[in-house]
Amino acid sequence: MLELSDNAVDEIKELAGDGGLRFVAQEGEEGSWSFDPSLADEPAEGDVVVERGGARVFLDAVAAEKLAEVILEIESHGDHVHFDFVHKDGEGEDDADDDVADSGDDAA
Repeated sequence: MLELSDNAVDEIKELAGDGGLRFVAQEGEEGSWSFDPSLADEPAEGDVVVERGGARVFLDAVAAEKLAEVILEIESHGDHVHFDFVHKDGEGEDDADDDVADSGDDAA
């Protein structure tokens, strides 16, 4: 199952408040995958919920399967954040589309 780094926990709580961060898998060309992030108050029907330290991540079924062996890292860059999926075995790294902006207020 997806794991959350310490920094990811802090960033998710700051971004999402009482809600969570949701990833939806999108298949690209040649079998590649991207994971579209959004803020959500609650998981959608069928989502897998990953919780750690008060932070919640909601994954659609395909994202849950594809991200089962990774650790989510999040880096804040002022007005936006960058998501990295680091494989637990240390091999490779995938990036999510990082379109979730921090608006500066606590509302999700």
